[in-house]
Amino acid sequence: MSQSVVAKRYARALFEVASEKQMLDQVEQELFTVVQTLEENGEFREWLAHPYVAEEAKKELLERIFSELSEPTKHLLFLLIDRGRQSAIGKIAEEYRALANESRGVADAIVTTPRKMTVKDQKRLITLFKELIGKELSITNVVDSDILGGVIVRVGDRLYDGSLKTKLDRFQQQLSGTRMR
Repeated sequence: MSQSVVAKRYARALFEVASEKQMLDQVEQELFTVVQTLEENGEFREWLAHPYVAEEAKKELLERIFSELSEPTKHLLFLLIDRGRQSAIGKIAEEYRALANESRGVADAIVTTPRKMTVKDQKRLITLFKELIGKELSITNVVDSDILGGVIVRVGDRLYDGSLKTKLDRFQQQLSGTRMR
């Protein structure tokens, strides 16, 4: 079974428990903290994944490091240790965030602009897309001066390209397609 399928199953189960206990935000933040800690500490991550380290030792250390975690998040971590799937935690956190955002009516968007967006620009874009797709955007702004002007918005699999570069490329194609008479 692929790690993606596994991550979706664990994320779905955790999401249902967290929803029932009204802990969506707390669990999301805890997953972020765990993933960030593992990303910043390569030795710790490798130690957790090592097959010769006893599961109980791994759980004991996780309990000490993440003593503030809620029961659903701790249970997930211990279950992943029991099943040797601790490497899936990053993907599970991504899937969980997507489920939590869906339930909140929020969509993650990667917005590419030629310069950093102001808060005012982000609010205008959020308002525009709420009318267009019916969801609030959670914006990650990527600066790319190569687009020259305008904006490119990626929401899931959909791409809205209003960049000046794309418009100029289309115009150039139209001109090259025009025959001289």
